[in-house]
Amino acid sequence: MSEKKRFTEIDALRGIAAIIVVLYHYIILYDEKFGHIKENYIEIFSFGHYGVQLFFIISGFVIYMSVLKVRSTSDFLTKRAIRLYPTYIFAIIVTFAVVGISSLGTLKTGAADMLVNLTMFQDFFGFKNVDGVYWSLRVELTFYLLMAILLIFKLERKVMIFTGLWLLVSAAIQLTNGVMDTEMTSLLEKFSMSNYCQMFIIGIMFYYIWQHGNHLKYTLMILVAVVYDFSFEGFTNGMFTLFFIGVFYLILNDKMQWLKSDTLVYLGALSFPLYLIHQNIGYIIIHKLESMGYMHEVFLIIPIGISLILAHLILHYVEKPSHNVLFKLYKDRRSALPNMSR
Repeated sequence: MSEKKRFTEIDALRGIAAIIVVLYHYIILYDEKFGHIKENYIEIFSFGHYGVQLFFIISGFVIYMSVLKVRSTSDFLTKRAIRLYPTYIFAIIVTFAVVGISSLGTLKTGAADMLVNLTMFQDFFGFKNVDGVYWSLRVELTFYLLMAILLIFKLERKVMIFTGLWLLVSAAIQLTNGVMDTEMTSLLEKFSMSNYCQMFIIGIMFYYIWQHGNHLKYTLMILVAVVYDFSFEGFTNGMFTLFFIGVFYLILNDKMQWLKSDTLVYLGALSFPLYLIHQNIGYIIIHKLESMGYMHEVFLIIPIGISLILAHLILHYVEKPSHNVLFKLYKDRRSALPNMSR
């Protein structure tokens, strides 16, 4: 079957997930960390952290699509690095600078933390994240490394065997940690991404359903992933997973045309820089506003607006230009390799 073109609904969904996460951070997590001055602050977005799970499902879909298109492991990793690092490094520099001149001392990190953050592997080495949202990058990086291993051993098309084994190993890790509950088992659970493997697997299965039709084996694997989710992550987590699955089924059956809105698709384009730049800078803005007496929820439009403007600027003046330059250099270098071998 020929490869279908990527559709815009997935990009729009990513944008919606980003906004939900932003609102969760500004309303709920800010209150937990610093406390909103206004009493009875709205709590409607207390579920917003589940937006990250939607990101992981989308990532499973999109990244596996990339895995099946690349020429080699190095091709996959290089393209991932080009897409992520320029935007990420710029966001680190801006966030570190803004937090450094703010009065919120608990958000500050040292120069060593910032330098290690530039690698994106700070969580693996025990360094503090420059921004709290960067924890999810560890999960994404682990997924990329797992995909690289599949490519090395040419197992990327053995998807049912791979995902089944992944769930079994992850279940064993979770059960071991539940029984032994030691520092070592906790670290193994954290760095194996066993808490989130089911999300990526659901995304992968939806990619295969999109490409090859709704075969029973793909649906059964999604069902197994849902059972895993309810078993290890709890009822609420599982219910949100079921909701996201329902959304994906609607999208794949062309029942969510409204997601093709230019505004939502553009919001999807902003999602990565918005996710990286919004949290700590937004906290600083909210803290300043509330200290000046602007405590009503309506004033959240200011940190949201500033974060969207920053994301827009990063997209057009960092992300797109760097992608154009780096992908061209990579393409030129790759095309020159056969000539060098002659």
